[in-house]
Amino acid sequence: MEDRIAVSTPTMPPDAIKALMMLHADMIQRETRMSAAINEQVQSLRREAGQFRRDLTAMVEAAGTRIAQDAREAVSPITAEYAHAVSATSAQLHGVGRTVGLWFAAIGTTLLLVLWVAWTVLGYYRRELAATKDELQRYEDAVPVVQAFYASDAVICGGVICTHADPGGMRVGDKGQYRAAKPRRTP
Repeated sequence: MEDRIAVSTPTMPPDAIKALMMLHADMIQRETRMSAAINEQVQSLRREAGQFRRDLTAMVEAAGTRIAQDAREAVSPITAEYAHAVSATSAQLHGVGRTVGLWFAAIGTTLLLVLWVAWTVLGYYRRELAATKDELQRYEDAVPVVQAFYASDAVICGGVICTHADPGGMRVGDKGQYRAAKPRRTP
């Protein structure tokens, strides 16, 4: 004779099943809303980065135009003054041989000095523009890091990033010493 042991499986009341289904549906809705909110924030960051890039490009173009205009404005009065001085001096210097050479040397030196100052100012503006471009590149390079930090369950603690590591998460690094952080929970 065989002894049969009846194993009964507990059954859940229909109200409990409905409650679990409603809880499950509510969790799916929350996850969908959280995903939409994160996507909206990422899109907003992309739009802001694009706008920043366009603004910087406009500033660089405006600065180039402004530099050229400032250089023209700086050199124009001196050039006009130079032309006037040369014609007036030339009429007077027909009879004076040695003084003519000294005047031309002084005027040429002044013109060279003005050109040197203009070139120095242009170099300064170029360095400033290069520094601004470098800063923009650093901001653009930081966007993926900020997005990864926002998506991870991590905080800043003592000047470093502390994460809530996922024990089953992917390992990376030469020796597999790094582990992925758990995704950030949203309230």
